[in-house]
Amino acid sequence: MVFQKGNTHKFKDGNVPYNKKRKAVKQNKSDSYTSKYIRLTKEKHNLVVNDPYANPQEKSKRACRAARLLRPMTEEVLLTKPIRKNAKKDKRPDYNSNRAICIYKMEEMWNAAFKEHQLSNPQCGGVLLCDLENEEKRGFGTRQQLICTKCDYKSKRYTLYEELETRKPGRKASKLDTAIHVGLSQTPIAYTGIQKIFLSGNILAPTTSSLQRRANTVMKQIEQINKQDMKRRRNDIIEINKLRGKENPHAISVQMDGMYNNPLYSGVGRTPFQPATQTVYTAAENETSKHNILALNIKNKLCSKHSSLDVDNDSGRLHEDCTDECSANIPMVKSIGDEYTWARECLLDLKEDAIEIEHLVTDADSSAYKAALDLHNEGINNVEPENFLDTRHLSDHVRKGAKSDKTLLKVMPATTKLKRQKLLNNFSVDLTERCNKELALAYKFYAGDFFKVKNKISHTVDAIANCYMGNHARCRKNSFACKGFQGSWLKGRPFLQNTFKISSNNENLDLLRKQINKRLGSKVLDKTRLNMNTNFVEGFNRSLRRSLPSNVTFKKNMSGRAHAAAHSVNYGPGGVYIRTL
Repeated sequence: MVFQKGNTHKFKDGNVPYNKKRKAVKQNKSDSYTSKYIRLTKEKHNLVVNDPYANPQEKSKRACRAARLLRPMTEEVLLTKPIRKNAKKDKRPDYNSNRAICIYKMEEMWNAAFKEHQLSNPQCGGVLLCDLENEEKRGFGTRQQLICTKCDYKSKRYTLYEELETRKPGRKASKLDTAIHVGLSQTPIAYTGIQKIFLSGNILAPTTSSLQRRANTVMKQIEQINKQDMKRRRNDIIEINKLRGKENPHAISVQMDGMYNNPLYSGVGRTPFQPATQTVYTAAENETSKHNILALNIKNKLCSKHSSLDVDNDSGRLHEDCTDECSANIPMVKSIGDEYTWARECLLDLKEDAIEIEHLVTDADSSAYKAALDLHNEGINNVEPENFLDTRHLSDHVRKGAKSDKTLLKVMPATTKLKRQKLLNNFSVDLTERCNKELALAYKFYAGDFFKVKNKISHTVDAIANCYMGNHARCRKNSFACKGFQGSWLKGRPFLQNTFKISSNNENLDLLRKQINKRLGSKVLDKTRLNMNTNFVEGFNRSLRRSLPSNVTFKKNMSGRAHAAAHSVNYGPGGVYIRTL
């Protein structure tokens, strides 16, 4: 090698080449990882390129081993114009799928097609099959036409579902779709859920938008039918009171309660707003054993079109650009727990059918009675209402009060605080059951005479207190549930042992009287003298939770689902509106 002047790059004297005396060329480390060029689909290309966890140092190490990605494949499918061919069973699309069809409609299609095919081509020996490529899907139903496997025969399209007679021009809806939406209104399943059920059975299901459009129509019809049914039931209550000879047949006894899509207390300490956005306030009658639901007040803050719920100052609407189909009927700033307003609107709704409230059964913390009283004071209702407490909620209040009483905890006959707390829990349950048992036996003994019951229970309070302190002398005379030492109340009780005994002194006696008077006091007995509760509307709230579950929010069809639950409860299992839609 010849080096020119000024070239400093040369081998040093005595340098030994690295491949001197080398017999075979060894493969370089980088030569074993030759880059590969590959073309992936668009989805897989994005998964390979977008690595959310690899750091820059790791990516630089992978560079020599990584594949060289070409432009991703296109996902467009070129569609060719279909050509009419003879039917072949093994080449038809969806030939092994299922359909929901009406039996007699299918029989009419096959019989008509057989005759028509025989008359048009008597010599043909082909088989008639469904032309699935040209099938028309109508919700859960279908319209089919038949084609021959040999000749060019093609029948007309047959509707394989029953149609509703709407007396209006245009396409008629399917009875099957209507019946399915009626059933969905009483289940927590939404539209994607019913799609998964049908597709799992290899049955063609309609699109979500199609299900939503049909549900909007069906829910409005259910709401209208239930309102008419509740109006009829109101008139029936008035007629029943007339037949009973009641002086004012328009004055009735009702129980009222509300339900929210989320508990109001679930947002305490987490958000300044109330977590609930939907509520249903219910009024049921106490005049008959059926306890019919007579009024529903449905409030919804959620709009199916817009997210803002501000009131427009010019038009007074909840949304400036919202249509009449807006599902929200109260603004977001409105308190969803305004029970006074919801109860007042329910009572005004009943007033439209000449029904006024005589006895109102509510929870102890409810403001519904104040709404009824204000309507009377304003001259809207002529009957002055009387408020009664729910006996079940009252019993729970007594039990929780005794359970959390720190003074009562100290007098429990136990050695440690943990044992005393456990014993107090059992004692609170036993005390509540004892009070309810005494009251029930007193009503039975005096044949429902409240004045005699009230007079006797005033002496029973001391008998119960002394009974828990081991003194059964008063039990023989003033108690209905305890007969003294021979038939002690604690004998065989599951919560307290027969040897349970609180120290006998005046302080403990006053303490027990205070707890017992929460259920058997004079004023409390006046508020519960009719022994009424809100069990029916509480049970309806459970049925309402079936149609409006807390984990699924129905913005558009909330009102229809609530009326569907009320109609189902009023009629029992298998609501009758399926035949009336």
